[in-house]
Amino acid sequence: MRAPRLSLATPRLSLAAGLAATLGCASRPPPAPSVPAPPYDGPLSSPGERADDFFDRQKIVATYRGKTVSFDAVLQKRGEELTLLGLTPFGSRAFVLTQKGAEVAFQAFVDEGLPFPPSYMLIDVHRVFFQAFSAQEAPPSDGERSTVRRGELVTEKWQDGRLRQRTFRRSDGRPPGTIVVDYEGGMPADGTPPTHVAFTNGWYGYRLDITTVAHKPL
Repeated sequence: MRAPRLSLATPRLSLAAGLAATLGCASRPPPAPSVPAPPYDGPLSSPGERADDFFDRQKIVATYRGKTVSFDAVLQKRGEELTLLGLTPFGSRAFVLTQKGAEVAFQAFVDEGLPFPPSYMLIDVHRVFFQAFSAQEAPPSDGERSTVRRGELVTEKWQDGRLRQRTFRRSDGRPPGTIVVDYEGGMPADGTPPTHVAFTNGWYGYRLDITTVAHKPL
């Protein structure tokens, strides 16, 4: 699939449009000759499994096949509800994506659509900011721990009581490759986000650089 053309000067460029332009092909990789790759799958546990509530203002840079777009977003978790709000360059709403329990709802406020299910964005949010292990299992102060969840081998590296890296690999190798989440400076066990997180999806070939501009406990 040919990489889509981007126009960073377009006034209405938003989180929805940016992801559609930059990651559209990444979410639909060309099938292998004999065995097609499965759709993007991953953890979407109930938001309430994370005990704390928070409001994060973020700046995200998405890169795919040499194309890059940046956008602002707000991520809020309150009780059983998780909300991802995409903003236009003017600060108005581009879309609202909500997960309440197991239910996911999406509402767009701009014309640009998404070439992939909105839940794909929530999957990446969970991979980065939500626990991959049981809350009753205390993380190591230093070292590694691994578990298999939903057919994925999840490995974490901890140092000085902070999560430094989290990786995901399919047990069946479909798709091949590794998703790598690097936490600059480390993320403490309470989930307070570091200033910068690099999310590299080796399954579909895209990267997200997530900068938390402001974090507010609720």
